[in-house]
Amino acid sequence: MTRALAIVVSAALTGSLVAPPPVAAQSSNFGPSVVDRAPAQAAGWVFTPSMIYSTSWDDNVLVRGVGDQPATDSLNVLNPRVSLDFNGRRGQADLSYDGAFLRYREFDTLNSYDQHASFSARRLISPHVALFVRDSAALVPTTELVEFVGLPFVRTGSAIEDLRGGIEAALSRRTSVSASYNFQWVRFDENPDIAGLLRGGHSHGATLGLRHSLTDHTAIVADYDLQHAVIAGGTEIFDVQNGSIGIDQRLSESTHVFASAGIARLGVSTSGPARTGPAWRTGLVHQIRTAGIELLYSRSFVPSYGFGGTLQNEEATARLRVPLTHRLYTQSAVSWRSDEPLTVSDLNLRSLWIEAAVGYDWQSWLRVEGFYAGTHQTISRPGGDMDRNRVGFQIITTNPMRIR
Repeated sequence: MTRALAIVVSAALTGSLVAPPPVAAQSSNFGPSVVDRAPAQAAGWVFTPSMIYSTSWDDNVLVRGVGDQPATDSLNVLNPRVSLDFNGRRGQADLSYDGAFLRYREFDTLNSYDQHASFSARRLISPHVALFVRDSAALVPTTELVEFVGLPFVRTGSAIEDLRGGIEAALSRRTSVSASYNFQWVRFDENPDIAGLLRGGHSHGATLGLRHSLTDHTAIVADYDLQHAVIAGGTEIFDVQNGSIGIDQRLSESTHVFASAGIARLGVSTSGPARTGPAWRTGLVHQIRTAGIELLYSRSFVPSYGFGGTLQNEEATARLRVPLTHRLYTQSAVSWRSDEPLTVSDLNLRSLWIEAAVGYDWQSWLRVEGFYAGTHQTISRPGGDMDRNRVGFQIITTNPMRIR
């Protein structure tokens, strides 16, 4: 769960790699791209109301495993959203809230109202020192979000809160450091059918980072994080550490690569003795105007709020956006994760998320998209496969307004 650093976005599809992602109709399985950056804005306040309507067909609305009789249904979603952004000489801030009204045609007992909220701010307190804070929260009806590490996909109410705050400082023209504290809380609705699989809990910890630029295009980076996780009301407690050192290289104005390697360690816990393993992270980002591709891979130890307590987590993500014409575009994202509990008796998980869309910019304030969203998960036990596919279209309207 230490991976959940980004906003939990209410979206049926991932946003563009090169522009702020639009609001969309269902919960996205992918956090914002590490290269997503809003374009430079003039100083002042911007208020942005948005509205999305979507309709789709779902071939597994109850999120059941292979072997159970799948239930299909059509889903209509109305997703209003508002955001407020401020850009000043010494700081920036943004606040957003959206809620999606989900209405099924036949399984109306599944109707729900998803809620997502986020806040972030950064303030320059001196020419070389800045403070920052980020907070996000979500209430969703399933555990399919990619932020929920090491959990089986089931239809049960889930809540997540992720808070992070810290300081960034430039020690010299080439060297900078950052430090932050983070707190995360996860809760699931009671469900006797999956007792023991979803436990909930909270974690808090600290991260430290160092960056030293050797040249204008090459930097050495070092990162360390410590997480103290309390699972299932304190019945299980874990201390997890990850440390790495690596290189960050900008090959050109449009291409950026990075790689780091280190050690992950789980301290002595109620589940057994201390464990140590390798940790690494690598990636490539390539952008040309409005087209972009991003490839990421990482391996580390992470706390889990489901069975297993602490996991050896491997994950890979690929994102792609390609403009087909001046108004027509396509975008897609694939994320794969392998979670192996560090306790021998628990089950391994393999999870896959696939999302794709073809869209048309009808007007500056109006877009139409056809989309596909699929999830697949394998648990190492008989009948442990789950597949879910959703196909539909959505209409997206948004209208930023500057506040004088």
